[in-house]
Amino acid sequence: MIDLNFKFVASHRDVYLPAFRIFSRRVSISHLLPKVSRLINRYLYRLGVASCLNRYDNSFTVYSSRADKKLYHGFGENDLFINFGSGAFFHNKWKNYDYPGQSIYYKCLQGAESRDFYAIDLCADSLVIPEKDASVSLIYCSHTLEHLEEASAKHFLKECHRILRPNGVMRIALPNTRNDAYFYDCLSRQSKCVEEIKTNYLMSAAGHILSDAKRIAKHEIEELFRMADNESKRFFEIMKEKDKSASKFDGSNPERHITYWDFEGLMAIAEKIGFKFLAPVYPGASMAAPFTNINVFDNTEPHQSFYAEIVK
Repeated sequence: MIDLNFKFVASHRDVYLPAFRIFSRRVSISHLLPKVSRLINRYLYRLGVASCLNRYDNSFTVYSSRADKKLYHGFGENDLFINFGSGAFFHNKWKNYDYPGQSIYYKCLQGAESRDFYAIDLCADSLVIPEKDASVSLIYCSHTLEHLEEASAKHFLKECHRILRPNGVMRIALPNTRNDAYFYDCLSRQSKCVEEIKTNYLMSAAGHILSDAKRIAKHEIEELFRMADNESKRFFEIMKEKDKSASKFDGSNPERHITYWDFEGLMAIAEKIGFKFLAPVYPGASMAAPFTNINVFDNTEPHQSFYAEIVK
């Protein structure tokens, strides 16, 4: 059994790890830096140095692996930690699974297949995660579920429940589309707000909810939002009915947002699958100490995300 450490409201001051961060626009386009980061982690982690690359804020961070190692003191040497939808993530203690990159750049981010990550199609009809029952201590899944079809996402979560150990924690990050729609609703009710600002919020919210909404004209999106009373879930359902392909997975374009998520929906699915409970959390706050390393975790658009941890 894993001992859970309840630190939901931890301040980033409390989860500080010594680090040095460099910001450069080259971080999000470089084919070399991902390789450099993996080399640092692979060969210098045991000497006290680790690194991470964040293409969302154009930062390259070198941090103390000695401090990071302390976060794993509650776990054994053979404990298994898995990241699904890993992207550029690389950590010596974690095993990565991801859908094979479709662009040269994303392939560079992922690294070598079967060494830096293991290829997996989470939308496969017969998905079986190649891990033993109750063998995994922690699972991380950041901005992945929204790219899966609804049935595939539910099946994937069932598989995660199967491979997690008792009291194992699965941390999930998802786009906060409910908040996006609320922000637009706040603006839409103010007659003196500049129309351009309203339009920017509207189109951003729509594209965040369903990627294919970006192809629709502004006046149509406005009408759909009016029909939905500016509620994100209702907009999603209306849009999905209007264009059924918008919620279908396309392997040649896997980064599309095709499903809707909020705490209520995720809680209902988790309970039905058999998880003990779901805890809403903030970045840097977790029941499992490793997730409090904010240099490594929760760095994909944190200002537009919501976080949950579900416990087996």
